[in-house]
Amino acid sequence: MIKMIATDLDGTMLKNDWSVSGINVKAVETAQGQGVRWMTVTGRSYRGAMPLMQQYGINCGYVLMNGAEFRDEEGRLIFAEDMDPEKAAKVCRKLDAEGIKFEINTDHGDYATTKEMKYADFLEEGWQQIFEKKYKIRKILCFSKDTEKIKRLKQEIFEETGLSVLSSFADNMEVTASKAQKGIMLKQVAEYYDIKSEEVVVFGDGWNDLSMIDQFPESYAMKNGTRELKERAAHITEYTNEESGVGKTVLKLLGRKNP
Repeated sequence: MIKMIATDLDGTMLKNDWSVSGINVKAVETAQGQGVRWMTVTGRSYRGAMPLMQQYGINCGYVLMNGAEFRDEEGRLIFAEDMDPEKAAKVCRKLDAEGIKFEINTDHGDYATTKEMKYADFLEEGWQQIFEKKYKIRKILCFSKDTEKIKRLKQEIFEETGLSVLSSFADNMEVTASKAQKGIMLKQVAEYYDIKSEEVVVFGDGWNDLSMIDQFPESYAMKNGTRELKERAAHITEYTNEESGVGKTVLKLLGRKNP
């Protein structure tokens, strides 16, 4: 019996233009109509994730910022994993010294050192103001076309801080508290709703989905997913994110397991 379906957004639930296909919307409606909880599990913040789903009439729970937050269907914060402020500041100083612009997700909202981050407010007075205000830091995100630099910084930051340092894509880096991982937080969510691991179906495509794929036995890597994810997942979808791989798989599963 399926009681919860958890999906990543980018490269999984979303098409490449950030839209949700009609088949995927139908899958959510069908699942929720059968009493199955739908959970969006993403590296995005609430501000960057919820509007994308809401425009398609999708009301669901959210594991956000790679596991730094869990919010229920009403948007209420249930669980959170904050970064150590000294370690977070160390990451910011390092990125600043490398000339990399970045976004900081906090308990007061999302802020960035560049105006190019669509879902974040520009920090005109610099990133230090976030720490002066003593905001709780939940995630630090950056992008760079220099993928070798990203690879190097990921290793250095992990070695120097012990924080969780992941990527959704080769050109980005996502830093959170060590326990702020998709799989760890989703496990807490399942326990919160008294749902067993084997009653959860998870979908992902990228490196930051590995902990989720590893935690739950009924796991699906997207056809367009990374090689490592596909090697470790229990299943691989027949279709890509552009072909509504999540929706087609879910509708088939619900017809077979939740008649």
